[in-house]
Amino acid sequence: MKSKSNFELITFNITAGDNEYAIGLNQTLYIKYVEDIQSATKRMEIQITDSETGICSLLRGMEQVYLEIVDDDENLIGGYYIIYDIQDRVTTSTTSKATLMLCTPDFINNAAIKLSRRFGEGEGKRIDEIVVNDILGSILETPVLIAPENVEPTFNKYSFVSPFWCPFTIISWLASKSIPTSGSGASASAGYAFFENKFGYNFKSYDKFATDDVVKTIIVGHEPAELESSDEKDILSVDSVRVSSSVDVLKGLNIGSYSSNVMTVDLFDMNYENIKFDINKYYNNVPLLNKGKKPKYFEKFKKDTSSTRIMSKIVDTALFTEGTHTAGLTKQLSQASLREKLFYNKFVDVEYIGKFDLTVGQVVELETFKGRSRELDEENSGKYVIARLERTFYSGDDMMGTALTLVTDSPGA
Repeated sequence: MKSKSNFELITFNITAGDNEYAIGLNQTLYIKYVEDIQSATKRMEIQITDSETGICSLLRGMEQVYLEIVDDDENLIGGYYIIYDIQDRVTTSTTSKATLMLCTPDFINNAAIKLSRRFGEGEGKRIDEIVVNDILGSILETPVLIAPENVEPTFNKYSFVSPFWCPFTIISWLASKSIPTSGSGASASAGYAFFENKFGYNFKSYDKFATDDVVKTIIVGHEPAELESSDEKDILSVDSVRVSSSVDVLKGLNIGSYSSNVMTVDLFDMNYENIKFDINKYYNNVPLLNKGKKPKYFEKFKKDTSSTRIMSKIVDTALFTEGTHTAGLTKQLSQASLREKLFYNKFVDVEYIGKFDLTVGQVVELETFKGRSRELDEENSGKYVIARLERTFYSGDDMMGTALTLVTDSPGA
């Protein structure tokens, strides 16, 4: 008996010229929907056949596409997209097929804009206000939702001139210099993530994920007890998970993730500062997703002579708001890239067929076990952030599967 499909294609329209063409599921061979925490916008790939409409021969690029795909609980994915590339066109005597590469209208607008102007005139402006009001609002005029709860205020102000950068390039550059208001001080880390998920745009610090609520528990080989409802308990049962990467030590040595030395010159007062980084001190202060024990090999980097990377940096503290954090500003900015690398410390891949409720940027709890005894694997269990999400449909399967890439900055449940 054929299982019921877990989704419904509500709308799939392509506007070509002055006409709008409705594409049915029987004309759709393949769909891939992608969210990525390291990408500013969502993307899609769709392969269609045009035996009924003949639309493939009309497509030239830059056509508008609108889709709505829902699951049984009315969780929606889709929206407005633009065709930016058409690949793998195949034509026979009676039909044609092609793969449509889709991006959001904001992504197209971003690529067409190069900015040379000052932001934060005078004493500077809070970075989150520059991102939301000046760039996304005034310049891109985005129709995408920017909910206040998805934007974390920054402690520092900034004033700068953009050297003909695209809007998203500016936001990425600013993200590495943003310090959260809630963590200013000794434990603060500069570094924000900017991404789009099904709730709209997000601009939040890597530290903030450590305090976010868990939205779902993913359990490997979960067997529901009698009368137990997995939906009520927010449990997702999967057959297996794959730890695709776990602590690339050689890469960490090369970029100075464990022990480094940053020589900093402040243009404001020409003050020279030598900042030594020790993962042991930093790891104990930075907000982490899990409370597991610090890796033992960190102890080998306690010696002052063991710096694996020496860097130089020029900063101008006159561009920042004076306040309680100013004394440690150069240190926080110097460690911004290291905070990002720590955030992507371990990667775990999960695949399942189910609802469309999860989205990139949410925190989940992962439970894995050791052997037949099902003893909790504390090294790989714990809190993870959804860093990448792919939903894929093949016409031969009639089901849409989900692939998650989870990341965490710390071991232990």
